[in-house]
Amino acid sequence: MLSLFKPTIFVKLVIIGALVCPSTGLAQARRASPATAEQHFQRGIALLEKQQTARAIEELRSAIRLKPRFAEAHNALGLALARNGEVKLASDSFREATALDPKLYKAYRNLGRSLQQLGDNDGAVAAFRQSLSIKADDADTRFLLGVALQQKGMAGEAIAEFREAARLEPRMAEARFYLGYALAASGKLQEAIPEFETTLKLKPDYNEAYYYLGTARWFSGDANGAAAALKTAVKQMPNHADSHYYLGLALRKSADAQAAMGEPATPPPDMAGPRNGTGQASQDSEELESAVEAFRAAVRLKPDFIQAYNDLGLALVARRDPEGAISAFNTAIKLDPNNIIAHHNLGMALIQKGDYAAAVEQYRRLIALAPDSSEAHYNLGLALKNKDLFDEAIIELQRAIALQPSLQEARYTLGVILLQQGKLSESAAGFKAALAVRPDYAEARYALGTVLQQQGDLAGAIAAFREALKTAPNAPEIHNTLGSALRQQGDMEGARVEFQEAARLNKKRSDMQAAMFAINTGVARLKEGQLDAAIERFEAAIKLTPDDAKAHYNLARALLLRGRKEAAQAEYQKARRLDPRIKPLM
Repeated sequence: MLSLFKPTIFVKLVIIGALVCPSTGLAQARRASPATAEQHFQRGIALLEKQQTARAIEELRSAIRLKPRFAEAHNALGLALARNGEVKLASDSFREATALDPKLYKAYRNLGRSLQQLGDNDGAVAAFRQSLSIKADDADTRFLLGVALQQKGMAGEAIAEFREAARLEPRMAEARFYLGYALAASGKLQEAIPEFETTLKLKPDYNEAYYYLGTARWFSGDANGAAAALKTAVKQMPNHADSHYYLGLALRKSADAQAAMGEPATPPPDMAGPRNGTGQASQDSEELESAVEAFRAAVRLKPDFIQAYNDLGLALVARRDPEGAISAFNTAIKLDPNNIIAHHNLGMALIQKGDYAAAVEQYRRLIALAPDSSEAHYNLGLALKNKDLFDEAIIELQRAIALQPSLQEARYTLGVILLQQGKLSESAAGFKAALAVRPDYAEARYALGTVLQQQGDLAGAIAAFREALKTAPNAPEIHNTLGSALRQQGDMEGARVEFQEAARLNKKRSDMQAAMFAINTGVARLKEGQLDAAIERFEAAIKLTPDDAKAHYNLARALLLRGRKEAAQAEYQKARRLDPRIKPLM
């Protein structure tokens, strides 16, 4: 597996369009009469182009005082404030611009960039997508959306956005580089290599690309090609320990022993980054045990590695180990008390543990650091709901919606609370509001159906349940509730069909849970060297869920260790057919 650390995010400053400077005649006219809003705006743009940020802010604020609904001026003011380091104020300006002109795609793009910097990655993704709904062919926004999706661990969607950005702007080296990185982190080395090569054709001084190209070639078995790229990486980045290390490996395998003698034979002290990258790749592949081991190795090598503690905590959350996750996030916060991401994650782990009181306190601390984080207000509302503090929860959810109207989860949760309070009409309005933002929101559609059923609108409820099943056809609870509504309506045959499907899906869900338990037990037996017990567990999992690629893959590993090579290869091929991304059998 390719050992990677995340590349430095060096996104270009967003484009603000043509910069029009006032003419000499206009400047003379200004001396004779007060400047108009448009004139202040043009002055601000010109000053911004000249890097005179403070003066630009003054001019743009003057333009807005004269013309408060000047959307372009609010957008430009946001750019000036962002350049001045006032990111929170910048995001407020971008929001105002989008409210005044909902078609101003660049304001949504700029809002997304500022939200990224503030740690609100979900909000950033929503803003970039809104921008693209207005101007789908904007390569810069596609690229920025790809970066945000990659930070959220959504590798497949990130790859698609980087590809589209590269298609729209073939000379955008950053899009090619990030596409290569995302492909490599997903184990697609042969696809990643040409992207790094293209990056360097477009931008020969893109030093990080030499390192990634070299390591991708090395893990693909091309020692000579790896050495060639890594030699350049070492030349351009002489203090980059990882480049020296992999160059040494490549030179030894390429039989250039004399040159290899100058490179380290063991991992350098600063191998924490690659170890963390290995963990991220494992987590993307849902190999949680390997991910946890890699993240722990990273923090052992570098005890102040905040990102690695965050990543370790997330892996432990996914592994259903909230205690371990809480410890990891607390360490990250101890290293950086203002780390917003770590505070978010700690609250999530406390909710998973069921310690809602601690989660409430944690989210209140987070809101003190980031008062305009819609996600923080939403999560606080969720924690308060779980403590049955419904009125307080409603206030926080309403704040989250005000900060981010597209946050459909907050609208849905608000509807759930109102339903619990018996406020059926208000609850239905909440679910409808969530569906207005996201029409394929199955949970909201199902919840709306239950409200309509309680209100006696059986036809409306049945229609809502059927619509929910279009998005979530494998949800037994929806089939079961639909069956109840059909029976209540007098359609006994329709009810029977739905009850049967609910029973089938419940059995399938139970089988999947049992298979997962069998796989986890098998992996534990495999680590203990109990091969026969491991094989029995994996075979039991396959009997329950024949299409589980992980079960076939782990059975192949156990059979290989048992010396049954042909049977191992047969199982491995089954795993590959079920999931082409499965890693090689070692």
